[in-house]
Amino acid sequence: MKIYLKYISLSFQKAITYRIEYFTSLLNALLYIFIFISIWNALIPPQGIENGITPEIMTAYAVLSTLIKATFARSQTFLSSKVRTGEIAVDLMKPYSIPLLYLSDIIGKSIFQLFARGIPLLLFCIFVFKIKIDLNYEQFSRFLMIYFLAFIIYYFISLFLSSLSFYFVEIFPFWIMYFALVTLMSGAIIPIDFFPEQLKIVVLYTPFPYLFYFPTMILLRPEKLILEYNELLLNYIINIIILFFLSLTSYRLGIKKLTIAGG
Repeated sequence: MKIYLKYISLSFQKAITYRIEYFTSLLNALLYIFIFISIWNALIPPQGIENGITPEIMTAYAVLSTLIKATFARSQTFLSSKVRTGEIAVDLMKPYSIPLLYLSDIIGKSIFQLFARGIPLLLFCIFVFKIKIDLNYEQFSRFLMIYFLAFIIYYFISLFLSSLSFYFVEIFPFWIMYFALVTLMSGAIIPIDFFPEQLKIVVLYTPFPYLFYFPTMILLRPEKLILEYNELLLNYIINIIILFFLSLTSYRLGIKKLTIAGG
């Protein structure tokens, strides 16, 4: 356990070191927020549209969904670089689990993203864009639970995609496909509420809306959730179980394939 806590600390410190990357990512998040707010203000009239959606609500949605997404740190090269260089052969002899080490790396970077990007940008947007979030204890508790489960889903998807490096020389196209699906189906840009009913049903059977859409809606409009809270929790658990077996099976078969190839 101490190994993973130490690696979380090292990952956090490493994120602090790259200051230019930090300021670039901060500016990038602000740019995304400004673009989304401008688009929604142009599309939605001041009096709002059906379902009580107003420019103010969509401004808050654009800010919250972007910031939640920004706190989930990316670590695409952690496993693939080890496979490519052969470093993983040495890591496999060490007394720790590589998937848990990968989780520690993502946690460390995500904690940095939360305190260095998420919270400062949220405070900035509250004062600049005048967003309002009416929270009570129960709502905030539910958000923390959903946010935690969304992070677990995010980790298992990342582990599965990274484990593809055992089977393919280059996995960047798979990450591009993932980013495209997240852009379309996660609700990070367009809320699921605006989808046609048939597409909405299809999307809810994928893990993507559980990443950013539902955590945002829990904070912003819990009374307008597509699913009841208990049903939502059940869907999260089902997604986590499926992704757990999928990612670990892919990783373990990859390790066997790597061992066979190495003699």
